[in-house]
Amino acid sequence: MNTDPNSPFYLTAINWHAEEPFLQFRVQGDESSQSMSAKELDLRFRVAADQDRQCIGTVDRSEDGSTSVQCDSPAVSARQCERCQTKDNIAAANMHQAHRRGRDAIGKAMGAYLTHPHRLYVAIFRDGSTKVGTTRGLSGGNRLVEQGAWYASYLTQVDDGFFVRELEDSITEKLGINQAVDTRKKFAGHLQPLPDQELENQLTQLANEVEKFLTKEIGAKGSLLNDRWSNPRIEDQTWTNLVSYPTVINQGAHEFTIKSMVGRLAACNRTGFAENFLVDLQPLLAQPLETGDFEIDEFIMQDSLF
Repeated sequence: MNTDPNSPFYLTAINWHAEEPFLQFRVQGDESSQSMSAKELDLRFRVAADQDRQCIGTVDRSEDGSTSVQCDSPAVSARQCERCQTKDNIAAANMHQAHRRGRDAIGKAMGAYLTHPHRLYVAIFRDGSTKVGTTRGLSGGNRLVEQGAWYASYLTQVDDGFFVRELEDSITEKLGINQAVDTRKKFAGHLQPLPDQELENQLTQLANEVEKFLTKEIGAKGSLLNDRWSNPRIEDQTWTNLVSYPTVINQGAHEFTIKSMVGRLAACNRTGFAENFLVDLQPLLAQPLETGDFEIDEFIMQDSLF
């Protein structure tokens, strides 16, 4: 990464490939980005308060899948320029409302993206929160590791993304299962997790309930599955006894090593401290970062009040 403070670099994406995390960086002015494995990645940076945030770009979806598109404009929202934010908002609305709007109302590219086999799953997080969700394709757990699920069950495979979203909405409406879990709950779950066996038992009960519902709904448009998924980090001792990162990540100067990641949350350590710290990396997206010989912010550790 760049060491010239006059040319900051930016974190533009947190990606997962084959259930392994990668951070995508881009140096200001460069045409291409650099993808780096997050595991054991040493980071030393300062947020450049006198530099503009840079748009992280957008995503194009087609029959072949999703493709990241870079952008050179300043960010006007938290992470994007107005054009990219509008484009992503429209794409998200088209994708999540496609089954209501109809195939002819969402554009050829999104229609081709959705006209592809999908799976429906239920997932549980370490605080016990659950959700129902969908994923494109028939293999791999990248969608689940991106979201930071701890356990999940793939329950059905259907012909396309239109019908799977009808099923997803029906499950939310009839069974009361949410389609999203707030990151604050995911974060809290890693600090004070429920026992793994308790989470597995809760998920089994939930999956059985949803499976009964699906049996009556899928007809000839899909088939039932019974595929259990577990986060690859379950046996990683890094995810025990975590402490919340004790300072604001998108201000000041920082130095730490990422030991492991679950979703956008990183378990990291810092020289001189025995603890493993939990930090949400998403606030770093679009921020102007610089490296160099500067003093790192001190940690002020506070004892728990409880």
